Amino acid sequence: MTGARIWRHFDYVLLLVAVLLTVFGVVMVHSATKGSLDENVLGLWRRQAIVGAAGVGLVFLLAAFPRDYQWFGDFWWLAFLVAVVLLVLLFPFGGSDIADVKTWFDLGVFTVQPSYLAMILLAISIGAMLSRRRRRRRGAATPLFGAPKTQLMEEPVERPGLVNYLVSAGMMLVMVALIFLQPDMATAAVLISMWLAMVFESDMPVRYMFLTIILGLAGLYPVWKLTEVLEFGYMRDRVLGFFNPEPSYQVGQALIAIGSGGFLGKGLGQGTQSQLRYLPARHTDFIFAVTAEELGFAGIMLLFVLYAVLFLRLLRVIMIASDTYGRLLATGVLAMILFQFVVNIGMNLGVLPVAGLPLPFISYGATALLTTLVGIGIAENVVMRHRRFEF
Repeated sequence: MTGARIWRHFDYVLLLVAVLLTVFGVVMVHSATKGSLDENVLGLWRRQAIVGAAGVGLVFLLAAFPRDYQWFGDFWWLAFLVAVVLLVLLFPFGGSDIADVKTWFDLGVFTVQPSYLAMILLAISIGAMLSRRRRRRRGAATPLFGAPKTQLMEEPVERPGLVNYLVSAGMMLVMVALIFLQPDMATAAVLISMWLAMVFESDMPVRYMFLTIILGLAGLYPVWKLTEVLEFGYMRDRVLGFFNPEPSYQVGQALIAIGSGGFLGKGLGQGTQSQLRYLPARHTDFIFAVTAEELGFAGIMLLFVLYAVLFLRLLRVIMIASDTYGRLLATGVLAMILFQFVVNIGMNLGVLPVAGLPLPFISYGATALLTTLVGIGIAENVVMRHRRFEF
């Protein structure tokens, strides 16, 4: 398919809703930090806007990449290796605002959180493992840049078997273990959710799915005891605090903010809980509460509509992808965004433990926003090539 032809399949609705959510996030970060006494915090919305613009550029770059998404699968082992190396390097070289928690690299101008990059790298590597891709090449080898000189066809293959299941599970567990030891249980849970969604979409035999559920339930107690042995007190406190009938200070302030918003809200920059700094982490973990207080029910419904359109367009990519690998890549991206969306709103409403996950596109965070937009770019690459042999 020629370059001009594939652009006919570019999902402009998916791009538009991603841009609108990014702009929405920049506005809310600006509003949430308006009452801050810290000059550095006051300028965070500008950084978010710059990162968002760069992320939209990456969407087009990934969509227009000279090679299709299958090229990522050819280097699945490299994606896995890069993820592991970055996560390992965090222990000697990482930094954090919390003592003994290593989550990011300080590169001077900006910081990078490898655990978010690991989400995309997991989708690339696990997708390749579960898709059992076997392709025939016709003609000369295709260059990285320039016109394609070969056709790639996916041969009919059997459903992924036990080896695929075990290897993909092992790859996922290595990444999850390294993130858990940072310690960061919430982000580790995102990777687990992505793997589960991709295993389900890969048409894995039902017995393996039951095996996954059994092993997952059986592993809860050992993991809980491990948090005690490793003295990960904050993890245990958050889980135990969720079962306390009295909400924590954070959740209590978030519920006050959400409940006081009314139908139209108090107006941008006019929220009592955020502007008077009663609400902690107001531009990151609890930005949903700020949105509810300042924009009210109407603003939250607008936000939910944008997310609904985003999820439906990603689901469309999964449904029309031309091969298994494309479906799995899009599934990983959808699971990555959806899981964080559900957990963040759930913890703001007090129906899930406080997990420290951002609200995708909306919460402040350069690496998180870039990772999400890279996922959108990969989904665009998949949907643009869903009719591989068009004449």
